[in-house]
Amino acid sequence: MLYGLLLISSRVKRMFYMRPVGRVLALFAAVCIFCTASGCLDASTTPSEGGGITAVDLPEPERLTLAEALAELDLLGAEGGLNVTGASLHQVLGNRVDLEGRASSWTLGLLDADGARWLTLGAAGWQEVSLPAPIPEEELNMTELLAPEEIFAMHEDGIRTAMERLNTNTVDIVLTEGIYTVTARSETGMETLAFRADTGEVVI
Repeated sequence: MLYGLLLISSRVKRMFYMRPVGRVLALFAAVCIFCTASGCLDASTTPSEGGGITAVDLPEPERLTLAEALAELDLLGAEGGLNVTGASLHQVLGNRVDLEGRASSWTLGLLDADGARWLTLGAAGWQEVSLPAPIPEEELNMTELLAPEEIFAMHEDGIRTAMERLNTNTVDIVLTEGIYTVTARSETGMETLAFRADTGEVVI
């Protein structure tokens, strides 16, 4: 398993100490930069005949629900891949999530005896990455929380309306400290909705 190292500027590092929404957006930006560089998402480059770089469009990675992504991680561990035994889950981020709760990539924030760990799943499979972002102390017990697709089903009208206003087909989602934050964004703006992860109740 290859380990990626994400290097970002001190200016971006300072963004992680902003208010929660700012930290979420900064973390998504960092994850997207890493994924684009390492192949989590669908951007790649190949040398051209003239020695330059030519962009190559790869197929859209298979979208997975969070449950499917976690199942793949369990399987990888059973096959001798990434070992997360003893690690606790503290943060979940989904990138480019559709209304069925299927994401192009998932990122997990874990804590174990050695400290913080970040894992990202995309087109290249699960990889451990280095992100200069703090991980919340509160552990997430997914057996006691609603799945992302359940949140989308409960609030489909509101989420769809935000997506239509911004002319986008997907959103980003983060689960931390018992709250789901759903962000629709495009070149024209951004809208954020928040819900309790245990009941789905809207957080104002």
